[in-house]
Amino acid sequence: MAQLIDTEANDASARSQEHPVVPVWLGKATEADGQTQRPGKGKAFGIAVGAALAALLVSYILGVYHYQTHFLPGVTVGGIEASELTIDEVAQQVEDSIGSYSTHVTGNGVDFTVTAEDAALSVNGKALAEDAHRETSPLAWPLKLWSHDDVTVDVGVTYNPSLLHENLSKMIEEYNQTAEPPTNATAVFDSEQGIYVVEPSALGTMLDVDATAEVIARSVASLKPTTTLTEDQLQRAEILDEDEGLLAAIDKANTIVTLNVPLTLDGKTLITVGPDLIKGWLSVVEDGATTYVSVSEDAIREWSYATLNDIVNGENETRSWEVNSWDVASELAPRLESADGSAMEIPTITTSTRPDESEGHETRGRHIDVNLSTQYARLYDTDGKTVLWRSYFVSGNESMGHYTPTGDYEINNMERDVTLTGLNDGVVLEEGQEPQPGDYYNSFVSYWICWLGTEYGFHDATWRYDEEFGGDTYLWNGSHGCINLPYSAAEELYGLVHVGDKVHIHY
Repeated sequence: MAQLIDTEANDASARSQEHPVVPVWLGKATEADGQTQRPGKGKAFGIAVGAALAALLVSYILGVYHYQTHFLPGVTVGGIEASELTIDEVAQQVEDSIGSYSTHVTGNGVDFTVTAEDAALSVNGKALAEDAHRETSPLAWPLKLWSHDDVTVDVGVTYNPSLLHENLSKMIEEYNQTAEPPTNATAVFDSEQGIYVVEPSALGTMLDVDATAEVIARSVASLKPTTTLTEDQLQRAEILDEDEGLLAAIDKANTIVTLNVPLTLDGKTLITVGPDLIKGWLSVVEDGATTYVSVSEDAIREWSYATLNDIVNGENETRSWEVNSWDVASELAPRLESADGSAMEIPTITTSTRPDESEGHETRGRHIDVNLSTQYARLYDTDGKTVLWRSYFVSGNESMGHYTPTGDYEINNMERDVTLTGLNDGVVLEEGQEPQPGDYYNSFVSYWICWLGTEYGFHDATWRYDEEFGGDTYLWNGSHGCINLPYSAAEELYGLVHVGDKVHIHY
């Protein structure tokens, strides 16, 4: 029996066998068990993301277009809230508010306000707003939705720099009257190291007028509502830590303070001036921006009076001397300042001179040497060299013939509180004539040291002036032959000599 054959079915069957159906996922149809599947969840998500991105892109493009003429969100211009305003709107606000502009200045202890009037401030609002808008990028508008930007511009702003500086100078100078000035770097002596070192400079709170005015002027030019000062606006010390003059002075001071200068008298070292003394006389002086080393003459002079006198003052048989402290200071100070450590002869002043010693005194042992030519006497010890006592005197009045006897004698009597009696000069008694009471002199003396009979001796003569002892007084106003002594000299001699001590009188 003939059969009807479905050729289309057979063809389909043949094609399916030749090209079997492979399932395609993610939105493509599949064939299984004779049923056709609809698109899946993955394809729907992709479509949604694409739609969202398209919407965002459209929003972004619209935003870019919008912010071509408007200011971005969160933007201020010269303290004016410009967010979402047009350039013209910001320009108008700037011009409307310029009269009330001010910048509040703080920092470094400062708190004052600079106004538009202080600077004769004016503004071209259109130019400023356009320049401020150029500082923003419309392309970045999504990034500015949660930020804040203060756009600073100086285009279109004009002010009077001289007027502003003048007004700021007054404000700053008023503030500086109670501010702390900076301190210079200086040299200090480090006792542990024994040298001078740098003590660093330090900032105070005083403002530098020009530096402060410059910062505030920038704020005014850009209409900034606040100005914060930093250490950069503080006055700097004139002498900083690395100042060449300061470092050179310290090097010099350290050379000087380590010197050891011998001080000599007649070539013999009596004392050495070393670091312990020098550091008390030395200072590193700051005079404006100049630093130099100074040695105090006053300090050296005071030391000389207090210390050097006790070491140097003395005498020999021809003179007495003491330190010339003025010359010590005026000579030693410049030596130290020039770092000269060589020996220095101590300047002295001769306070008194005495006649030379008589020849041959060394051979006479213990004796009183009385030199009528020099009107000077000395008591020598047993060696004939050591002087125990010395004094000027007045001997016999040669104009009246009252010569003091010369020769070698011995002390034969010593008494206290004696009245010496004799005929007055000019009284001549004839043979057998009795003297009258007025013919005699009566001289009271406290110390009487007799060396010839009862008539000649050493004694005090308080009726004479100090200036009469020594010199040529004896030639016209001398004694009756005795050796007149100052009271203190007679007192001292009385306590040193004994009966039997030799006396050698000569010209």
